[in-house]
Amino acid sequence: MFLPWLSTYVAQHGIRTIVPSEGFLLGVRPAFETYAAMMPIPSNPNLVYGSLSKSAVIARLLETPETAAYLPPTLLWSAGEPLPVADQLEALGLPLFVKGDGADDTVAGDNIVVREESADGAHKRLIELSGRYRRVLVQGFVPGQGTGAYFLIHKGEIVQEFMNRCIHEVPHTGGFCSLRESWWHEPMMADARVKIRHLGWEGVAMIEYRWDPDTDQFWFIELNARFWAALHVALYAGVDFPKQLLDLRHGAPVARITAFPLGLQVRYTVPFEVGYVMSRWKDKSLPFGQRVRSVVGWFARFLNPTIRSDLAFPGDRKLYFSAWRTFLWRMFGPGDA
Repeated sequence: MFLPWLSTYVAQHGIRTIVPSEGFLLGVRPAFETYAAMMPIPSNPNLVYGSLSKSAVIARLLETPETAAYLPPTLLWSAGEPLPVADQLEALGLPLFVKGDGADDTVAGDNIVVREESADGAHKRLIELSGRYRRVLVQGFVPGQGTGAYFLIHKGEIVQEFMNRCIHEVPHTGGFCSLRESWWHEPMMADARVKIRHLGWEGVAMIEYRWDPDTDQFWFIELNARFWAALHVALYAGVDFPKQLLDLRHGAPVARITAFPLGLQVRYTVPFEVGYVMSRWKDKSLPFGQRVRSVVGWFARFLNPTIRSDLAFPGDRKLYFSAWRTFLWRMFGPGDA
């Protein structure tokens, strides 16, 4: 039903450009050639859908020593190969993360990332996923904070760069980034440039890393070949990736922004910052004082005018208030009768 509806909608509204999400790309996969010219991404479907697969991206990066640098302990499995045994998985280091991508899912196009605390658990999960995924990626734990290197690439040239790091994650032990700040780390950006050029992507992309502030080590985690969740950090810092992307698309000049404020904090207030606080409050391994400070800090940030909110961007605040309405209704609404 989606493709017939899309065809009608594009024709009726005279759509000339589509900035695709991963879900959109998976939805139009049978008709990719029909919409390829409308999207500011590579025209090669193998490159596009390969870039949506964590496993395929890792395989590409392993092609040269330079691009294979800064990878976490990794094991790749592809359909037709024997499954690795538990000892091979344990050698990656615990806990283990088992990952399958929608681009490799033969059933429903679902992404999955599962944390397993034991090699036996990861082995069982791998057996389960091997029944529906063409490729599965297993990676060992690496410490640190989430960080991102962001790019706009046009005709093979890097037009714009940006970086941010994660301050809070949901849950607090690691996950979705709920409080971020603009940031810069030149060795990491240098590695990201090498990787993005090797992968041959066109348009916008984010390369995710984990960075250990205690040792200054970092590890590549994944490529997000699309707009990213932390986009508002760049927007508040004056780097308007969407405008730059569409300007390039339509032949308008784009000025590269090389100076932007560092340390600019932006939070996804509800529900994710609430989720961060709740994960800390429920974690009895944390001292009681730390848990209380997390709750107090959530409220205190409303009084800090330098901390921005993801969805409360000037001139485009409707989603912010919609998110609050949804959150409050779920918290205090009547629920099921």
